[in-house]
Amino acid sequence: MKSISIIKKNFKLLVRSKSSAFIILLGPLLIILLVGLVFSGKSSYELSIGYFAPEKNNLTDSFIQALQKSNYYLHEYPAEQECIQKIEQGIIHTCIIFPIDFQVSNQQGQELKFLVDYSRISLVYEVIGSVSELLEIKSEELSYSMTQLLLDKLNLTLKEIRNDKSLVDGLSQKASLVLLELQKAKDDAASLDLELRNISTQDMNASLIEMNSTFGNISIKGIELVNMSQELIDELSDYLDANETSELQQEFDELEEELSELYYNQTPDSIDRLYTRIDAISSSLSELESSMVINEGLKKGALQRIDSSRSNLTSMQKTLADLKSSLSRSQLELEAITITNAQAIVSPVNVKIEPVAAESSRALFAFPSLLLLVIMFVALLLSSTLVLFEKSSKASFRVSITPTKPSLFIFTTFMTSLLILLLQTIILLGLASHFLHIPLFKNPLTSFLIILSSSMFFITLGMLIGYVLSTQEGAVMSSIVMGSILLFLSNLVFPLESIAPALVGIIKYNPYVMSSELLRKSLLFNTELSGGNLAIIMMLFGAALVLLALIITISAFKGRKRIRILASIAEESPKGYYSTKDEGASRVTEKNKSKSRQLILEFEVYGKKAATKEELFNLVSDMTKTEFEENVNERENNIAVWLEKALGEKKLASKLRKTNSREEILGILAKDLKSSQTRETRDNSELGENSDGGKWG
Repeated sequence: MKSISIIKKNFKLLVRSKSSAFIILLGPLLIILLVGLVFSGKSSYELSIGYFAPEKNNLTDSFIQALQKSNYYLHEYPAEQECIQKIEQGIIHTCIIFPIDFQVSNQQGQELKFLVDYSRISLVYEVIGSVSELLEIKSEELSYSMTQLLLDKLNLTLKEIRNDKSLVDGLSQKASLVLLELQKAKDDAASLDLELRNISTQDMNASLIEMNSTFGNISIKGIELVNMSQELIDELSDYLDANETSELQQEFDELEEELSELYYNQTPDSIDRLYTRIDAISSSLSELESSMVINEGLKKGALQRIDSSRSNLTSMQKTLADLKSSLSRSQLELEAITITNAQAIVSPVNVKIEPVAAESSRALFAFPSLLLLVIMFVALLLSSTLVLFEKSSKASFRVSITPTKPSLFIFTTFMTSLLILLLQTIILLGLASHFLHIPLFKNPLTSFLIILSSSMFFITLGMLIGYVLSTQEGAVMSSIVMGSILLFLSNLVFPLESIAPALVGIIKYNPYVMSSELLRKSLLFNTELSGGNLAIIMMLFGAALVLLALIITISAFKGRKRIRILASIAEESPKGYYSTKDEGASRVTEKNKSKSRQLILEFEVYGKKAATKEELFNLVSDMTKTEFEENVNERENNIAVWLEKALGEKKLASKLRKTNSREEILGILAKDLKSSQTRETRDNSELGENSDGGKWG
């Protein structure tokens, strides 16, 4: 049962140092405890927000009041530069700069400057999201009030459109009546006969002249008649008595007087008056003619204006009809707006986020990645540390000359790391299930295979690092660097979607990414083993086997190299070396030197250290030609100096100073190791049963 004994020995090596045992075995438990404490805190961030408002108004105050109602710490700064300095100093997380004359207008929307520190990668996007959401809520409130105002105006406009349609109908009816009245007025005006016929006073004047001429002739004839009558009276006086003659004469005188009156007074006056009246009539007729001409023009103008008014009224009726049609269309368009709720307009789509997995705590979502992170680092560090413990132990030389196969030590180191890692994982899962309430037993087989395959891969990767490197410090640093590379090329630090597309195709084959994603799907979504998931698990198992084969190859190559060196040394040795069960190959420790001194005084070459003669033998055999020539040459022999001053081996140092050959130095060291008789009880109990006791030489 060599493998069980070697595994026990590995456990003893781990627990030999209490500090290292605490770190390796209890460190992951402490990590999960801290993770639980971190994720059991508040789900929201306690942010400190600064702001600078050059001018304050109602809108600025409303935003500030909205910020004050939140759970954030709010502080006002008198200048923008001071606010920026506070961000740089880490006193506040963000700074909001309000613009001058901050108000809502028809111009371009007002801009709030939002200053953040992008160097704080883990917090900056949470700050942007939280504060932006708060400001967007306030902006939505403003949008809601303005939208409600617009809706009120639209409703009022719709109501006024209905009223205007009634007014338009009334105007159309009145316009029709006016058209009828205008038509009647046109007909009446057209029926007016304002034509002045041929009315002339010239005929009257001619007739008057003719009448005057006739009157003159009549007067002449009357005078002649009077004269003839006087003559007749004179002739009749001879035949009439005096009385009759007197009466006749009297009557004749009266007639003559009347004729004289008529001829000399009345008739000329009448004719003159008639002339005057004819002139007046002629003047009146002239004026009437002028008036008739003017009235005819006015009549034509009135008819034209009536026609123009009728045309305008007809056009107005058409315009009113178009207006009514337009109002009807506007009414239909406004009435077609079915969404009249301001909230529905401002937020037409309410986004409801429902998780595909039940949301209980942030720890549930982060636990798969954190668990694989612990497994990765513990596996890398633990396996590489065990390998370096084995390589740097004082029994390393004796192990190399025992008949035990190197593959057995590789297998036992692998099993030791796997057992410790599985034990830690079981403890972590139990604590997580109890304290973090993570459902671990919904899909146990898939989760176990994922954890097992990833553990095997990272253990073999750590072992490979341990076998390739020669010093524990280098192995630890390489393990940390390897784990950090796998970590930073995962979606735990940065989302894969934010990485350059050219790298995503490579990063998706990151073992940590593949295993953590599989474990997340298994724990959260109960994903079964099928298709691509099974292929990834088989890929991890296959990669672990390939790494194991590579480790065995490297170990065998180095073992054969060391055996060749020892064989060449043994051929030059005058005596053989015999190992018995009582003495054993483990009796190759430093003679007459305390263990504390061995550990303090070390021989170092490019990071490779040796504290004992056994370690020095291994170090010299592993040196490159350049490294050996730098320490051993014609001028100096640093190996001899270290043996003399650090270990007090003056005799051995003097032997080494006599040669500059690596083979001869290794032969001298081998002979000295063979002659060592001291033996540590602990090393005998650990490795005595692994040595069958044979002859080597």
